[in-house]
Amino acid sequence: MVQKNNKWNLSKEKGEELAHKYILEILHDSKNHRILMSDLIILLNQRTKHINLKHHSKKKPMSVYLRCVYGSFINFLDNFTMYGIMKDGANIVVILIDNQLTPKSLTQDIVREHKSWILLDDEEFILV
Repeated sequence: MVQKNNKWNLSKEKGEELAHKYILEILHDSKNHRILMSDLIILLNQRTKHINLKHHSKKKPMSVYLRCVYGSFINFLDNFTMYGIMKDGANIVVILIDNQLTPKSLTQDIVREHKSWILLDDEEFILV
């Protein structure tokens, strides 16, 4: 059995905060707050290359950090209700659902609020 050894020089909370900040910037800069996931990953790596992310003393891009910590880039985005993921043919598009959210207004409380999913029971509603 293989053991995962995640020796990053960055805590999960700090990495999450940086990822949200730059992803929100990219989505706000894009048309209609949506972008191809492949383009988002490229832009995220370009905008965060000044951040010294190290795994076992080797410099890695932000996308590798998110993949190692969350399993995949999609898993990271899917953990938060502020992002939407849509498949458009062969492309995967990332959408900013909460358009009012900006990188400057982002706080830990807002991230925690968007991290929790609320499951609704259909018995609570009357269908008309």
